[in-house]
Amino acid sequence: MEIREMLLTNKRAAPGVRITPKGLVIHWTANEGKGADATANRQYFNRPTTQASAHYIVDDTQIVRCIPEDEMAYHVGARTYTPKAVAVLGSYPNNATLGIEMCVNADGDFRKTYRRTVELAADVLKRHGWGVDRLWRHYDITGKNCPAFFVSDEKARQYLGMSAAQAWAKFKDDVQKTVVTEHPHLEQKPVGTVFIEINGKRLSVQGCLRSGVSWLPVRAVAEAVCGKVEWCAATKQVKVNGQDLTETIDNGTAYAPARELAAVLGLEIEWCGQTKTVKLSKGGE
Repeated sequence: MEIREMLLTNKRAAPGVRITPKGLVIHWTANEGKGADATANRQYFNRPTTQASAHYIVDDTQIVRCIPEDEMAYHVGARTYTPKAVAVLGSYPNNATLGIEMCVNADGDFRKTYRRTVELAADVLKRHGWGVDRLWRHYDITGKNCPAFFVSDEKARQYLGMSAAQAWAKFKDDVQKTVVTEHPHLEQKPVGTVFIEINGKRLSVQGCLRSGVSWLPVRAVAEAVCGKVEWCAATKQVKVNGQDLTETIDNGTAYAPARELAAVLGLEIEWCGQTKTVKLSKGGE
């Protein structure tokens, strides 16, 4: 995968602040005009008056790197953030995330842009040792309609021919398949069981390890702490306390990454590798 290095020199967009990233955020440029490709968007970021940026910009012919992965970009700035984002990423997600902008210029081929983005996202996850639970939409962090084809049903049908929920689930699935196909040594079968404790009490159900991530049964964990679980049969999406989760269905049971599930339930999480136990607790308990 070839990446074109075009690092920003505009200090308002690339401040040079060192970060330790915890996740990868997907955006769209929202510019459907002709010529609004990766190079043009990079040039926009590099204007002296622009205070916005991303680490990568992808179009149908190239991937442009604007900022090194160990430096901060201004791609998810907002006055307020979602509770889930604050719980997982901290109070200022710009200093804890990497950003990819997807181009939607009218003279480009979005199918190729999509495929290049999948390949880039898979590469980022692989290099950082992350699972797909580290993928975020801009929407998940600030509530902004971005990328619109993963948030708005109208745009999702226009670009991908399906609902927004289905499109986002497919993107994550495509990224995971690419990780496994291109880096088969990363694929991990469920290893034994993952035990679950909530406030010191072990549940009768277990989770499992998949690609190095602990996955827990959503309903059992949520209901144990009086969380609200909703299931949409049409989109095959599960919500906990009104928030979407990354989920997988196994024998009729929905499982979600432990860290993500803990965040939406307001739980603290600890992993005990010796006993393979996920320990969950309310703050102070």
